[in-house]
Order: sequence, then structure tokens, then C-alpha cells
Amino acid sequence: METIEHIKDKAENIFEEASILAEARWDLGVLNMSAKLADSISTIAISLIIAGIGLTVLLFMSLATAWLIGERLHSFPLGLFLVGTFYIIVGIVIYSIKDKYIKIPIINLFIKKFYYED
Repeated sequence: METIEHIKDKAENIFEEASILAEARWDLGVLNMSAKLADSISTIAISLIIAGIGLTVLLFMSLATAWLIGERLHSFPLGLFLVGTFYIIVGIVIYSIKDKYIKIPIINLFIKKFYYED
């Protein structure tokens, strides 16, 4: 039969091992979350850089198109107006489909990044 001291020592060892395991699991969780957060932030940063470059290209291409239309119609303001009208139509279309084609895919991307392993 085991003595009380021996049982007490075993209980202390089990408690110590359980605390070490809990701390290791916590550290692993923090590391996993840090890696996923860093990956998400870098994805957002790259997306913003690409979007900034794309918007700059779009601006200059739009101005060139407006200039070309303005020369053909002999009215630069009319060229700007037509290009602006085109962008209003594109904006309305994008606004009408934003949930299905923009919002939900972005939400799904973040869910995959945070909840599923690579």
C-alpha cells in the first residue's frame, strides 16, 4: 500500500506536468496566432501597395482616355464628363454586387487564414 507522502508526491508531479503542458499549449497558441496575424497583415500591406499602383495607373489611363475622347469630340470637358459617367456606372454595378463578389470572399479568406492550417 502506498503511503500518503508517496501519493502526495505523485499528485504534485502530475500538477507540475499539467502546468508545464498548459503553458506549452498557451505558448503554441500564441505563436500560431502571431504567425497568422503577421501573414494577414503582410497580405493586407501587399494588397494596399498593389491597389495604390493600380489606382495611379487607372488615373493616368482615365485622363488619357478623357483627353482622347475630348480631342475627337473637340471638347475636353465633354471627354472628362463621359469618362466620369462611365465610372459612375461601373461604381453602381460594383456596389450592387459587392456582397457576393467582394465582401464574402474577403471574409472567407480571413476565416481560412485564421482557422485552417496550411
